[in-house]
Amino acid sequence: MKKTSLKLIAAIALSSTLGSPVQAEFNLNESWTQNPYYGSRGTFFADVTGDGEADAIVVNDDKVTVRRSNGSSFTANESWTQNPYYGSRGTFFADVTGDGRADAIVVNNDKVTVRRSNSSSFLPNESWTQNPYYGSRGTFFADVTGDGRADAIVVNNDKVTVRRSNGFSFLPNESWTQNPYYGSRGTFFADVTGDRKADAIVVNNDKVTVRRSNGFSFLPNESWTQNPYYGSRGTFFADVTGDRKADAIVVNNDKVTVRRSNGFSFLPNESFTQNPYYGSRGTFFADVTEDGKADAIVVNDDKVTVRRAF
Repeated sequence: MKKTSLKLIAAIALSSTLGSPVQAEFNLNESWTQNPYYGSRGTFFADVTGDGEADAIVVNDDKVTVRRSNGSSFTANESWTQNPYYGSRGTFFADVTGDGRADAIVVNNDKVTVRRSNSSSFLPNESWTQNPYYGSRGTFFADVTGDGRADAIVVNNDKVTVRRSNGFSFLPNESWTQNPYYGSRGTFFADVTGDRKADAIVVNNDKVTVRRSNGFSFLPNESWTQNPYYGSRGTFFADVTGDRKADAIVVNNDKVTVRRSNGFSFLPNESFTQNPYYGSRGTFFADVTEDGKADAIVVNDDKVTVRRAF
């Protein structure tokens, strides 16, 4: 009888623990550069070396420069191209080849071009489409099929179209929605369900809506909040808790707030900072420490600062 009672008490305690996520936050400020580091054509954070830590990338008129993450700072500048490399329709960094290293992608009026990462530079240009491919409502690169390679996604007024990556090019167009799907406050692609396939997320004035990826299309709308959720300084989706599900992050003038994903909805607000935290040159969320949790990165005129997810 006593053993049964103890088991029951243990089960109740375990259930209570599982139902109450441990309080998390972005820890104290750390200076990851001692001088200015941002690009006139864009600043990015992605793992271009394949070591699991997002590196700092800046694109300027003359070249692309990388500062590797060593887990506690960004190391010295490295020139990863010897000439200009940016797109008139956008510049992106995502792993389109499936080797664990983010590649450099530029979108121009005529086609999409890729430079593969070899962990120390971006290799020569490869044409991954033979014709124009960009969206009037946005162009994105994320793995929506779950094969480890980022696919090319365009959002237009009528629908969302995907071109799968085969590791060497983007394949023919596939319609992944049959109707319009974009948000007045933003459209995003991130894995919020934890199945390794990026889902389609739209943020509107009233709520956040998700369409899950099944590897071939985006499924029907699901309301993941019942009320407005967006930030005056930015709205982001990244896994800050380390459970492989992207969480919803909003940055406002006073603080950074997170709503964890439970795979079916975004949970109640949690304050991840108690004070303002955003950059005059940009605010980003990426795992620069290789612990599986996206850290909060701000770029200001003087330096790059990181707050680890803790």
